[in-house]
Amino acid sequence: MKPFLTCARLLRTVLLWWTAAFFSGTLMVRGAESAERAGRDIIQRIRSMTPEAALTNRGRLVVRPARPQPPFEVPLQLAVFPLETGWCTLYEAGPDAEGVRVRLWIRHRPDGPPNVFRAACGRDEPLPKEGAPLPSSEWMRPVAGSDFTPADLAMAFLWWPRQRLIRSEMRRGQFCDVVESETDEAPPEGYVRVRAWWDRDTGGLVYAEAFDAEGRLMKEFLPRRFRKVQGRWEVTELEMIHRQRGSRTRLVFELP
Repeated sequence: MKPFLTCARLLRTVLLWWTAAFFSGTLMVRGAESAERAGRDIIQRIRSMTPEAALTNRGRLVVRPARPQPPFEVPLQLAVFPLETGWCTLYEAGPDAEGVRVRLWIRHRPDGPPNVFRAACGRDEPLPKEGAPLPSSEWMRPVAGSDFTPADLAMAFLWWPRQRLIRSEMRRGQFCDVVESETDEAPPEGYVRVRAWWDRDTGGLVYAEAFDAEGRLMKEFLPRRFRKVQGRWEVTELEMIHRQRGSRTRLVFELP
């Protein structure tokens, strides 16, 4: 084979490889940008969903700790009400076995992450009318000994900096958009990535997984039971499973 032909073929091969690599990389970048844009759009739609009217409800936290600790229940009261800008959720849990009651105010703002306020009191003590701002370092600590945390209840991951649509698929009988949310700022005992399945039609959360900084599955969340109330399906039971602790908590609502 003549040397100049060998060099020409080699040069053509190199040029073709570089061209393919360039366009492949461009498509990957464009695909990533498209997935991030789609993820942000979906999350923005979820964040814009606000309650139309105030409601109150009672329920209980049914906690099954890791063995050999026995299961226990904690009474719960819930109130949701719209504000001039945004809306607020109020959780009051307790008294627990020690007589402690805890109240959480979660103020959802249209232009930024939620604000969380906390108040607590002991046995036979009145709850303060106002709570103190809860530092973000305490957002992933358990509420009333359960597997739910203020970060879970506030859905803080909706405001994390990276939101990416990774696929769309059926989950639990619903067609869902699967969005992955990530942050670089989380306490050591918390999670830094959430993969959530959002119902395409209603925007409801069908299922979610939370992962720690090492990429290990930490928690699973899913609505368990529903009931039709005045022509609308309402969730009556939610479950949070802590895979690393071996515990789980059901939040059971007492619908009329």
